[in-house]
Amino acid sequence: MARPRDAAIDRAIITACLELLDEVGRAGLSRDQIARRAGVSLPAVNRRFADVDAILLEVVRTPIYVDSELPTTEDLRRYLTSVLNRAVDTLDRVPIRRPTAEILAAAAGSQQIATAFATTLAQAQAETVRRIEVARDRGELRPDTDAQVLLDLLNGALYYRLLWRGEKLNRSDVVVLVASVLRAATTEGPS
Repeated sequence: MARPRDAAIDRAIITACLELLDEVGRAGLSRDQIARRAGVSLPAVNRRFADVDAILLEVVRTPIYVDSELPTTEDLRRYLTSVLNRAVDTLDRVPIRRPTAEILAAAAGSQQIATAFATTLAQAQAETVRRIEVARDRGELRPDTDAQVLLDLLNGALYYRLLWRGEKLNRSDVVVLVASVLRAATTEGPS
């Protein structure tokens, strides 16, 4: 009977891959480097992953957010602020700028990575999209509010600043961003 996989080793490999993507990029990445950085044996990596692309596939399938509970409140402003603050906290603790660019490049060259990336993103956004739709259906937002577009506006501001300008939002920026986007989407806002 096969021994169950150790989740701690899997997580160490994923973390090592992210760190190395930040330092050496996809072109300089190898399973041997990942094993050394993760503090595991190369055979442990080889048993789990056929090649570096298989590791990248697992990286895009694994949520990277730091541990934090999102509120159960129906208050959309509070919920969206918490979602973006979780992203801000994650960006402060996890190397993300270069790894994201490298993963997007890998996704452009691999349909399997692209599909996994899209699936993981959709799963991560599903609850937030649902909450925006509920708020719209309750009349808190204009009836023509597209939940995905509203979320894209919020995430776009966060990731545009990070990827293109090399800057991060802070918690004060998040409050202003959420207020601005919700103001535009309220029934009092422009049509």
